[in-house]
Amino acid sequence: MESEKTALTIAEDGLASTRNLFEIIRGDKTVSLAEAMQIYKGSFRTAHIKGTLPKPLNPQVEVPYGGSKRQSNGAPRPYYTYRDDETILRGDALLKQLDVWVKYGTIEDSAAEAIRNCVQNSQWLDLSDHTFILLGATSAMGPLEFLLRHGAHIVAIDLNRQPIWERLIARVKNSCGSMTFPYTADRELAADGAEIAAHAGANLLESPPEIANWLSSLKFDTRGVTIGNYTYLDGALHVQLSVACDAIIEKVCAHHKNVSIAFLCTPTDCHVIPKEAFQAMGQNAHSSPFWHSIFKFFSFGSFLRSNQIRPVLAQGGRQEFYLVDGIVTAQGPNYALAKRLQHWRAVIARSAGHTVSSNVAPSTATKSVVHNAQFAAAYGGFHLFKPLEVMYQETSNAVMGCLLLNDIRNPKSAANPLVPLANPYELFKYGAFHGGVSRCAYKVDSIGETAVISYYLGQYKFIITAALVGIVSLQQWIFTGNVLPF
Repeated sequence: MESEKTALTIAEDGLASTRNLFEIIRGDKTVSLAEAMQIYKGSFRTAHIKGTLPKPLNPQVEVPYGGSKRQSNGAPRPYYTYRDDETILRGDALLKQLDVWVKYGTIEDSAAEAIRNCVQNSQWLDLSDHTFILLGATSAMGPLEFLLRHGAHIVAIDLNRQPIWERLIARVKNSCGSMTFPYTADRELAADGAEIAAHAGANLLESPPEIANWLSSLKFDTRGVTIGNYTYLDGALHVQLSVACDAIIEKVCAHHKNVSIAFLCTPTDCHVIPKEAFQAMGQNAHSSPFWHSIFKFFSFGSFLRSNQIRPVLAQGGRQEFYLVDGIVTAQGPNYALAKRLQHWRAVIARSAGHTVSSNVAPSTATKSVVHNAQFAAAYGGFHLFKPLEVMYQETSNAVMGCLLLNDIRNPKSAANPLVPLANPYELFKYGAFHGGVSRCAYKVDSIGETAVISYYLGQYKFIITAALVGIVSLQQWIFTGNVLPF
């Protein structure tokens, strides 16, 4: 990434390789994805529904948040207690919370500024003039609820499963937004009929050429169009989804020249960060509690490793780029590759003149994450490592929706290709709502074990204490015949 040319060449070569390496198999015919996107001409029928609610007269940015009552040292409480005092932050209360997050290090000031822009420009919240193509429309981290609340037109792509579309259609009808979606049937179906859900949807893994053809054929009557990839699956399927979505996005961008692109970045990745974030890592290490050093000592340095890595020198040594290595090995190589593909598309699209919204989202306690007991326990202990804070899904959806809104409305946003960047990968430096990962003293990959131990010690301290007392009592009885008095 030492030069713009090198960064873009790596991205272009990487995505070109995926087109040739990944294949589509249909019957006894196997072709590369690149060839499939050219030779398969199929498409879908189109359905459209409108919500029944009026647009809000005085729309406001609203952020559900239950962490406003923080601990005495300013640290957030464990994420699993957030809902104890959940409130809806809006107006001055939200602006004050943004200041709290910035001061503590949970987010970058550029993210706070973007959300402030949305609060102070309420006219931005009328999204009836904008179309959002959502690949993975019902994703837990996607912006569907935020967009429908503000009257957006959604083009929804999700699995062709009836329960998904029954819920999705009901949700749109109970909103002030609208939705266009694909369906397969041997005849035209009424979009508001009972049987449409049984035929709606399209599988991104099975039909990327047909989905791209259908999206490219649509005529949009809104001033702006954004296509976003919000898909996720475990393991290798995540990579396959990213490759399929990238092929679709590339074809849509070729047909709709003014389309903007959206992704959600994970904090558990390698990103360019501000110099101030790098410096905060050192400050947080210097002020870390003594018990952190005990864990480091007894783990022989494998726990709580320093988050600071040497800056990258570019442009003949005249420019320093600061990085955070947030990659978590437990998430596996497939996750890292899937997100890297999205970064490549982001920098290529921006260099080609497309607005690209690709902000870092916080660690979020979604069902897909906390169904893993170890990840749930780690999240429960993250608050012990300043400035880490885990968000609930509703909070993340709201703040990331605001960041997306700022990117498509604000011409001064880094998402705008006319705003100069020193390097394409600086795109991920701005608007980062990283939950503290980019300012923490320690690599997030080296925190997990300590966070899990701390979480279980806190959750089960009575049981652990009782067990220790029992062990000591047993030893007393064995060696002296007496037990500890209770």
